[in-house]
Amino acid sequence: MLNLQNPLTSLSRLRRRWLIARSRIFDRKWYQAEYPESGVAELDPIMHYLLGGADRGYRPHLLFDPAWYMKARGQRQRDPNPLIDYINYGAREGIDPSPYFATAFYRKAAGGTGGLTPLGHFAAYGLPRGLAPTPLFDRAWYLQNNPDVRRAGFDPFLHFVASGDKEGRSPAPLFDSAWYRMKNADARDVGMEPLHHYLAIGAREGRDPSRCFDTEFYVAAHSGQGVARETALAFYAERGRDGWHSTHPVLPPPASPSAYFEELPWQKSIPTPGAIEAPFRLLIVDIGEAGKKTAGLRQLLTMLLTLPGLDIYSVTDAATESVPGVAILDLSRPDLALVDRSVVLERILRALKFRDPKGLVCEVACAALPLARTCADIGLPYHSLMQGRPLAAADWAELLAHRAAYRPSRPMTTTVIVPNYNHARYLDERFASILEQRLGPDEIIFLDDGSSDGSLEIARAWQARSPMPFAIAANATNSGSPFKQWAKGIESAAGDLVWIAESDDSSCPRFLERMAATFTDPDIAVAYCDSEVIGTDGEILSSTYRFYTDSLSETKWLAGYVETGPREIAEALAIKNTIPNVSAVLFRRDALNESLSAAEGLRYCGDWAIYVACLRKGKIAFCPRALNKHRRPPGSLTLEGERDAQAVREAIAIKLSIFAGAPCDARVVWLSLAQTVFEYEIRSKPRGRPAFTKNKELADCVEKLRCFLGEHGPQFPEDTNEIAAYLRGVATQAASLRATDHPNFVNSVLHELKTIAVRG
Repeated sequence: MLNLQNPLTSLSRLRRRWLIARSRIFDRKWYQAEYPESGVAELDPIMHYLLGGADRGYRPHLLFDPAWYMKARGQRQRDPNPLIDYINYGAREGIDPSPYFATAFYRKAAGGTGGLTPLGHFAAYGLPRGLAPTPLFDRAWYLQNNPDVRRAGFDPFLHFVASGDKEGRSPAPLFDSAWYRMKNADARDVGMEPLHHYLAIGAREGRDPSRCFDTEFYVAAHSGQGVARETALAFYAERGRDGWHSTHPVLPPPASPSAYFEELPWQKSIPTPGAIEAPFRLLIVDIGEAGKKTAGLRQLLTMLLTLPGLDIYSVTDAATESVPGVAILDLSRPDLALVDRSVVLERILRALKFRDPKGLVCEVACAALPLARTCADIGLPYHSLMQGRPLAAADWAELLAHRAAYRPSRPMTTTVIVPNYNHARYLDERFASILEQRLGPDEIIFLDDGSSDGSLEIARAWQARSPMPFAIAANATNSGSPFKQWAKGIESAAGDLVWIAESDDSSCPRFLERMAATFTDPDIAVAYCDSEVIGTDGEILSSTYRFYTDSLSETKWLAGYVETGPREIAEALAIKNTIPNVSAVLFRRDALNESLSAAEGLRYCGDWAIYVACLRKGKIAFCPRALNKHRRPPGSLTLEGERDAQAVREAIAIKLSIFAGAPCDARVVWLSLAQTVFEYEIRSKPRGRPAFTKNKELADCVEKLRCFLGEHGPQFPEDTNEIAAYLRGVATQAASLRATDHPNFVNSVLHELKTIAVRG
């Protein structure tokens, strides 16, 4: 308890109390609720704070952090009470009262503070007006992506500071809390909130705030503007988003209006509004000096429109008469006049690379930057039209076929299969996301597996208003296997392509449009995209699944790719299931139908077995944009794959079938086994299960592995550095492991691998 013996008549004390009250900072109700055990109720809260609360480090307001403030003030602190020092001195000097309050930003946003300190003005006026005191928080985005906060009616900013940051919720697209926590084990170890850790430690050390923001890349690109590691994200938030800045060599800039190629301010006159994007992209660049345009641009664009399956875009620097069917971006527009044209064009090229790595860039003229070299640096196909004879349509078709894999093909039909069991609460969102597809499916098949929650009634209501054929098949009792339901739906499917859209997931309107385009290549068997991970109520848990795949490669899933089946199996699926959610996948029906037998008898890993079987029949295509939303319960984010003994048995069976089907090098075999043992051990740790090689339920699996290694497999390597490095990368994902625990855990997995390698 505080010592309250002295009479409260000191003029100095009363004056200090008046100063605090007048500042509008002190939050009496919050203070009393925050420190109920300290006798606050027995005394005026401000006097309680003056008499002892400040000495104990108590906060007078949620947004005043004494430790943060005193560290920022350092030796300059003139009053022992941090709040008094802030009111009298610190606020005028621009010292931030907490990591969540950017004083300079707030002064601009509020248009002045009227004689109050910035924090006092925010508490009195800014908060009721819905202002955020930091460029790193987006109120509308936070409410949209945290439905529970929206329903509860909490102020989003106060919710984030009070509990959201602790829970790993992101404040805005600029900062990915889940990703940051996953990448920075020390932030988890000290128990510091992700954004707090970034602002206190990470930014100064050049750590990245999200997967889309490469700090070193951004600082190097804008070093002439005085951008440093510590200020890079704030600089981008305030000026870079609207300045067309790129923030990563490959990925789109977060929350920028210029992030994605199709969302750039194209002016497009299309005969049929809402037309679906064609599979192939051609970008014509005509940026001359002093507005002098190369003659014949309009004729060129008109001629190119005769080629089927081609989307044509043109970047110019002078007003150009619209060409129906061509998207034009005029750099002379008033809203772009003050933006550096080289920056704009570089952003367009990077957006095209992310959208379509095979999109061809053709230069008519370009005074803004060396286009050929820039395309080479970014990795885009380039062709110069500045010299040589004009090309006829047939010549263009040949050029596009050679440089961009152009090949006109017939439209393909799509069947959507929606397997469901007791997901009534999510069905409205699921069906809406299917019917909102820009490229609509040709039929929907809803498979109910004995639900008891009213799912059938909801499905019938959607069936009644569906513009396309909508079939319903219901089991009286649960089949016990999702893969049996898949087979049932595929047996009835008529489409060339099949989308298994799980009933608790959702999707972006461009999913089918983007995925179906890849099947112009007749060898593609499977196409899939990245996914956002959402929680039970739709809150974003992660903006990507790269937290799971990065341990294999931090570059493979940055950009779109097409790969042969055997190589994809050897480089990815042999080690772990790198396609974590079937809702993100579009299958060629024939390949899928022929691969269903691979899942027979499997309860957990049938999807993985089917992917492998499909890729033995064709190629795989990947889209790096998260066009799918995979719903998972909070807390299940850190690991995928093997869950219990049966799932481990299934995973080992799949891996042995992969090793038997095609030779895998020693590196792949041992990384694959390391992944399996690691996932088993990390899940066994809290349950007290025996080690992998000592679990009697897995004894036959261990023996099968030993037989394989003895007959076909490589010996356990003497140099385990590569395996250990891989395991350390996987360990980073495990929220249950402290960074200090990583060495012992990695060594324990290596010990199990050595034990497997020794025949008993």
